[in-house]
Amino acid sequence: DRDAPCVSRAADVADQAFYCPSGDAVVWDADGLIPKVEREDGATAVLVVLAHEIGHAVQTRLGVDELQARQPARYPTILLEAMADCYAGVALAHFAQQPPPGLSVGTDQAVAALIAFRDPLGVSPRDSAAHGNAFDRVSAFQDGYDGSATSCSGMTTASHPFTQRAFGSATDKARHGNLPPDQLLEGVEASAPAFFTGVAASAGATGWQAPSLGPAAAGCAVAAQGPAAWCGRGEPVVVDRPALAALEEKFGDYAGATLVADRYGLAVLDALGRPVTGSAAGAAATCLAGAYTGGLFTAGDALTLSPGDLDEAVQVLLEQDWADRDAKGAADAAEHGYERIDHFRTGVFGGAKACL
Repeated sequence: DRDAPCVSRAADVADQAFYCPSGDAVVWDADGLIPKVEREDGATAVLVVLAHEIGHAVQTRLGVDELQARQPARYPTILLEAMADCYAGVALAHFAQQPPPGLSVGTDQAVAALIAFRDPLGVSPRDSAAHGNAFDRVSAFQDGYDGSATSCSGMTTASHPFTQRAFGSATDKARHGNLPPDQLLEGVEASAPAFFTGVAASAGATGWQAPSLGPAAAGCAVAAQGPAAWCGRGEPVVVDRPALAALEEKFGDYAGATLVADRYGLAVLDALGRPVTGSAAGAAATCLAGAYTGGLFTAGDALTLSPGDLDEAVQVLLEQDWADRDAKGAADAAEHGYERIDHFRTGVFGGAKACL
């Protein structure tokens, strides 16, 4: 539409949706963007895209635009975008309770939309156009969905820390932040046992040593648990290496590392005398995988996070229930990707204590 506000020609709207403050209007590409979003991620995803833009309208009404002009350090672009994602979460929670006629609201579709609109790999959080990586965007959405509009308006970079990061080296950028499967497993084996041994000791299981990575024991139901498995006390955490390589091909290397760390979480639960079967075990193990991941932000040289790693974790948690499976390979059918990501996020930000 040549008369769309804030643009001089129709091409400026191609594949876009945005809020125009001067016209107090949400503008979107009805021919390209909206059909594409609905085709790829469903009607709920369309609702998320538009609710995000209306979130910017809420910010304007609250005077946040003016505050950003006066205090740019307090209101970086990435924070304003997170607030809008948070408001979208509030809107989706409302529609989940009171669905519009003919629309079934699904949180996993909402998460898929946020993943699709994440920043390109390696964008600095200080970039003036930064919107956030998938993990940050989903986190903000969950703050709104599980909270309230007040959660969004009061958001700060301290209350909502951002995990997005630029590449730390040309080498990491050249390989898109991914390690070959064998090198990835070497890094996990060099860092995970020490981390999880420390978790167990802090929770009272002194003297316990986390398992190593190794071949499957006889009778170990590796396939039932997924690409990684823990097969009981005294047994190693085992990995289906071809499956891990396939995960890296689809999502990136840290998708596999997330699942390996998750199985270490089961071993810790066992060391503490807690159940390793049932839905609570799967949720706690996923949370502990998040705690391990959060620890990698300040880890040494054994394994460090690259741009995209947390997004890869979000993607595998959304699409597969492997992390939620207990020691027998059973998962809670009532839990979906949204809940798995929420468990993981609790560990990333709250540490192991939040999981136990």
